[in-house]
Amino acid sequence: MKAARTTWVLTAAWLGCAATLHASEVSGSFVLDGKAVDVSEVSAFRIVDRSNPKQKQTFVMLTRQAPDREAIRQSVDPYSTAINDPAASGDYLSLFIDMSGEVGLNAHVGGTQYLDSSGEVFGQKGSLLAQCDTNTATRVSCSVKTGKPVSTSGGASWTLDVTFSADVLEREAGKPVEAGGGDAGKALIALQKALGGKDLAAITALLAADVAETYQADWRSAEENLADAKDTLNNQIPGRIKVTGGEYRSNDEALLDVEGFSKVFESKAVYSVTMVREEGRWLFRRSRLVGIQD
Repeated sequence: MKAARTTWVLTAAWLGCAATLHASEVSGSFVLDGKAVDVSEVSAFRIVDRSNPKQKQTFVMLTRQAPDREAIRQSVDPYSTAINDPAASGDYLSLFIDMSGEVGLNAHVGGTQYLDSSGEVFGQKGSLLAQCDTNTATRVSCSVKTGKPVSTSGGASWTLDVTFSADVLEREAGKPVEAGGGDAGKALIALQKALGGKDLAAITALLAADVAETYQADWRSAEENLADAKDTLNNQIPGRIKVTGGEYRSNDEALLDVEGFSKVFESKAVYSVTMVREEGRWLFRRSRLVGIQD
């Protein structure tokens, strides 16, 4: 019994140390014209680097209340989910940390965004001084501050001095898709081809039922529905599609990693395309721009 009690105490002590080692901590504030915006919650998520969409970075969110971290972690677009969380409805700080430890800031304070970096901002050296003792895909620990007050074009002045550490959360990827996206990828390429024609039925046949309804409005002519479908979907689906990877979220949903030419930005771009299987056929549901390639 004594040995068992000793083992239990040692185990509890070890677990307590582990919890302490991996606890989230944050201190400091953003000060605007002498008024401090204190933060008490730190959350960190792994996201795609939108300026370099073939790489990932860590997004750190410093808030006054805790966001729904699990919902953000499980999202296919954690950044968008995070900034739409109720915790981001007031003042908060966003920090973006790349593989080299360079830190970008987007401070949302009083309805205004204050941007800066430890690297360059619009070709000029940024004002942030950043030191990250830990910067991995699973853990981040950094101190970020300004060396001196930063003046804005509107005459305001601000400083930053925050220290934080947190586990980095990321959704577990599903089963990889086959080369070229498998049947889901073939369906996407077929849709791109159909968008080059003038057959509305051929287009809607490759869309999920709820999406197809959008382009079958009875208050518009067939020609108007066709024009709407081509205009909208050609902006969502890039030209010169190449499916580079992806995952199955379930047996009936696939996320495809797609590279192609963005007609909107007139540049190479990376997209995440959601395909769903309905009645045994893979169909297009939505597309999300991940980032622009140089």
